[in-house]
Amino acid sequence: MGTRNEAMALRKLPRREPRFIWLFLGKVILLAVTIMVVYAIYAYLHAYRLDWLGRSYAKLLPLTNALYTLVETYLPDDMKYKIRGAITDDLGQRSIFLLLLTATVELTLYALFKFVKYLVLGARRAV
Repeated sequence: MGTRNEAMALRKLPRREPRFIWLFLGKVILLAVTIMVVYAIYAYLHAYRLDWLGRSYAKLLPLTNALYTLVETYLPDDMKYKIRGAITDDLGQRSIFLLLLTATVELTLYALFKFVKYLVLGARRAV
């Protein structure tokens, strides 16, 4: 009977939030794992599936052209020349592809982490 009363008393205690350092370390670990996974995926695509990479770049060409139009339309002339080099066909598409890949991998890893935490800690504590 004593353990049941203790368990009920523990449920009534306010839940402590994790300390900043643990949250920060979690984000650093997520970032490091994201970088490694993105590097591995990009290296695989570059080495073995260059056609997939080319197809992705071709799909991103309209977005690259839209960015180029924004630069040409809204930036002053002295800035245009500096930024044009950053969004040339290959470099611009590669950068956009890597940004989208990174966002997708990070979101997937974060959702996977939250799901595993839910399975391990249960529905009440995982939030």
